[in-house]
Amino acid sequence: MTRSTAAAALGLALVLLFATSAAASTPTISYSIDGISGTNGWYRGSTHGDDVVVHWSVSLDATATNCLAAVAVPGPTAGKRLSCWAQNSDGRVSAVTRLIKIDATPPTATAHVSRRPDFHGWYNRPVTVRWSGTDATSGVASCTTATYRGPDSSGATVSGGCVDRAGNRTSTPIHVAYDATPPTLRKVAEQSTVAGDVLSWESSSASDRIVVRRAVRGRKRHSTVFDGIGSGFTDTKAHPGTQYVYSVRSFDQAGNTSRSVPVIGQVRILALRKTRYQPIAAADPILRWRRISGAGYYNVQLFRGSRRIYSTWPAKRQIGLQTTWTWSGHQFSLSPGRYRWYVWAGFGARRSAQYHIVGSAHFVVRTN
Repeated sequence: MTRSTAAAALGLALVLLFATSAAASTPTISYSIDGISGTNGWYRGSTHGDDVVVHWSVSLDATATNCLAAVAVPGPTAGKRLSCWAQNSDGRVSAVTRLIKIDATPPTATAHVSRRPDFHGWYNRPVTVRWSGTDATSGVASCTTATYRGPDSSGATVSGGCVDRAGNRTSTPIHVAYDATPPTLRKVAEQSTVAGDVLSWESSSASDRIVVRRAVRGRKRHSTVFDGIGSGFTDTKAHPGTQYVYSVRSFDQAGNTSRSVPVIGQVRILALRKTRYQPIAAADPILRWRRISGAGYYNVQLFRGSRRIYSTWPAKRQIGLQTTWTWSGHQFSLSPGRYRWYVWAGFGARRSAQYHIVGSAHFVVRTN
């Protein structure tokens, strides 16, 4: 063999040795995790339940390994790592997973209402609900706050809950009775009768509580004359000749109140006495005065403005006015306006009678 041939053979051997050394290497290891990703690096279990499954993959050149194809990591756990190794003739390698945190259990959540019901178990203005929670594994990340403003309902749902650091959510709605709508009063009216002042009304609900207060017209002092459920009330303690101002208000089951509706009572029995106001007469008023000892009859005269429109001689101490009548050849009616009436007591025969003034008073007939 020549020197040049030997050199070439040596070079080829070195290339082959280098190539063989470069091709030889230790095994490679990789893994994947079969789990439901949550938040903050947590897993929320897997499709198989609370466990997370780690799948190992080892290159084919490994001659030995303890890496299993699938390893279940049971939950819950605040953190766990798995490891495995593989080797061949070129050496041994090992691999470690990242920290595996598993929390598949939602937190517990409790609702806290900001205040007690406003009236008999009902809320009648916006109410705030705050939730608090606990979580044994990942811890609570946040809880919600909600303010309920309607709609009205006896079982209104306020939704809310908590979420843990793994992303598990708990919804714990609560139910409240809520009504923020005031009742409405309609058709409030008064009619004066001999038995008393009759008031009537309509409220939003037949179960609404009604409060009726009254005051003598011209005075500030009020008293409650009715407090209950109904659509009407007769004030049997109204004094004849006294005019009252009534106020009617309704309250619903949640404590909401309507506006107070005033109504001036009409006077059915007009007494012959002076008042600080001119009473408003009912449609068919009765004029009544005190009995005068020794009087055999009375003369009653009625004026509208300066014009006399009626005169009569009753034996008793009252007369009833009609809505229309005929007197002195003319037809009259108790039309809206201001009236004044006089009473004289008569003594002796009418043709030679002596009259003594008993008094006079005013009243008003208003437009309906």
